[in-house]
Amino acid sequence: MNRILSIFYPRKCPYCSKSLKYDMTECIVCRAEFPKVPRIEALPTGEICIAPFTYNGAVRKAITEYKFKGKRFNRYSLAGAVAAAIKNVYNKDMSFELITCVPMSKDRKMERGFNQAELIARCVSELLEKPFEKLLYRDDGAALQHELTYKQRITAADNSFHVIAPDKVRGKKLLLIDDIMTTGTTLSRCSALLKDCGAERVFCASVAISREYDPHNKRSGQNNPN
Repeated sequence: MNRILSIFYPRKCPYCSKSLKYDMTECIVCRAEFPKVPRIEALPTGEICIAPFTYNGAVRKAITEYKFKGKRFNRYSLAGAVAAAIKNVYNKDMSFELITCVPMSKDRKMERGFNQAELIARCVSELLEKPFEKLLYRDDGAALQHELTYKQRITAADNSFHVIAPDKVRGKKLLLIDDIMTTGTTLSRCSALLKDCGAERVFCASVAISREYDPHNKRSGQNNPN
């Protein structure tokens, strides 16, 4: 959005809703409150997921309005924070060759109009100068994760995700991105599928980690803002 358009369609900070200058993705005050250290959580399969935020407060507002109210501008700030977290934690292992995302079913994507994880992953791709490619798809009619119990999430994840083209996965190091990590079952299943198809390694990242995740996890709460 250029200067002229910003006059008629002013940008708002995703976290506090204050007006922004045309070249800003969040206000200076909110940016100063970003956590300095990313959260790190162990997934059920033993890998880790990193995230710049905990899913609460102003961050929850920004993500909710992005996903459910169509405020797609919010993705630029959220993706910028994810890219910074990736550089912080995976700096020595930034050897992944492709960036991909947790998929959304066609039915759900038609209803919402976009896959929130995909748009963020594409932004991260540009920021990190790594190519993005859709590597996974999800069956239509899959239940919404936030409506399921932990056991139901595991069953749903086992049955609904598939790899699009195994030949594009084989031998590759991949970065898998989601918007919110709750139980970790979705990321774990997607990661396992990619590895089953020959991926050498799968790094995982999300915008935020929910407080619903197991508080007894030894890695849980390494970064617990707000």
